[in-house]
Amino acid sequence: MVNLKFPITEVEDYLFKVNVDLRIYSQEAITANCYKFSGDYYVHQQMDEINNNIVIVFIESKEKTAIIPEVVKQFCTDLIDQQLRIYTNKQFGHIRDLIVEEAFKPINKL
Repeated sequence: MVNLKFPITEVEDYLFKVNVDLRIYSQEAITANCYKFSGDYYVHQQMDEINNNIVIVFIESKEKTAIIPEVVKQFCTDLIDQQLRIYTNKQFGHIRDLIVEEAFKPINKL
């Protein structure tokens, strides 16, 4: 079995820290994902003081209850989703814009 190093470090029962690599994920994807979790958790992000390619995301329970590891794993999975949305929009966003423009075009009466 391979031992994978997951970028999660437990700080306390109700607080986790996730290191996100900017060479893989854009700042836009990280911020969008933080916002997605902000309803249930306090979320804070800051640059790593040593490595400029790392954004440290802190996820804290608003209820001061223990955060189960699955929550942080979901954060990491959703981060992939956010990044894919950004890639897809950059590649195909113009097609979406054309469809919307066509859908809302006024009908010409003859």
